[in-house]
Amino acid sequence: MLRADAETFEAVVREQTPPNSADSALPPHFLRVDARPGGDEAVIAAATQRAIGFDLDEAGDSLSAGALVEIGDQRKAILRDLQIEEGGPFVYPGCGGSKTRKSNDSTDAPSAANCPREWRRYVTVGLPYRGVAPVLDKLRTPESAPPDSTGEVWTILVTENSIGPGGQDWRQFGWLLRRDPASGR
Repeated sequence: MLRADAETFEAVVREQTPPNSADSALPPHFLRVDARPGGDEAVIAAATQRAIGFDLDEAGDSLSAGALVEIGDQRKAILRDLQIEEGGPFVYPGCGGSKTRKSNDSTDAPSAANCPREWRRYVTVGLPYRGVAPVLDKLRTPESAPPDSTGEVWTILVTENSIGPGGQDWRQFGWLLRRDPASGR
């Protein structure tokens, strides 16, 4: 599990970073990633009052408390090596969501003046689930093909919270990572 978490966590974090930081219009500390190995639902629920997204429905491999600490330490080391900010969520209670419904009385919606001046993204990466998690079947559209489950497969929940001058937005994704049995990549 330590190896699987290290590989999947690093793959997700690398995908979140701009290809060339020097050429990017994003601020240097655009991305903050939470190293905590707890499930996304626990991390997000503690940080916001938003509705919780999807969950893997069932636990993956069971881990001891010591293993969870080791995974967290390993994730912090990966973030240091990648020079990515590690930490918890951004807290801007007066910054409304970009998809916030406004009532007829516009004073109900928080002002964008209470939002940060530059865009930031906070990402949590759930623990890897061995195989194709059953939740992916619930989320897949009927016309889409089932995932290729040959080789070593892991499902990871990734939650992103973007916040900036226009408000904040929350999204959750189910990533399916597969190691090609022929190449090992």
